[in-house]
Amino acid sequence: MKQGFKIVFLSVFGRWPIHFIRIATLRAAGVTIERDVVIYHGYQVRNPRGLFIGEDSSIGEKAVLDARGGLRIGRSVNVSSEVQIWSAQHDWKSESFEYVESSVVVGDRVWIGPRVTVLPGSVIEDGVVIAAGAVVRGHLDAWSLYAGVPAKKIGDRPHNMGYRLGGPTKKLWLW
Repeated sequence: MKQGFKIVFLSVFGRWPIHFIRIATLRAAGVTIERDVVIYHGYQVRNPRGLFIGEDSSIGEKAVLDARGGLRIGRSVNVSSEVQIWSAQHDWKSESFEYVESSVVVGDRVWIGPRVTVLPGSVIEDGVVIAAGAVVRGHLDAWSLYAGVPAKKIGDRPHNMGYRLGGPTKKLWLW
């Protein structure tokens, strides 16, 4: 698909209330989506071919997933509503305002709270919880709790987490 058409295509189908159509549309555009993934309505995806979403993960409504520099989301990850994950930006120090890309990696069993912003080049290790509204830049240590702007470690999380998010329900309409 041509890039402009793909953006319109994803934008239109991202608002549909029927879950399996949203998943099928993203797969058709080139996103790698493993089984039992839930993607709520209103998402935005930049560069679908650069996006991988692991098994049993959930993407909240109105999430922005920028995969221009590459974005890998692990297994059993909860990306809450209105989260923005960016893998490209401009270099503010560059005389030409140079465009730069840097991949983002989100480990397994991560919970990213509502309205969190994740900046290019960030690595979020397994088991991390990020509190609502935080701004993530850089490397976050495994099984830790982060909050604030910029996000700082404020606690530890138990390592024995073996939960699954549960995958999509059997309902046709999944907001």
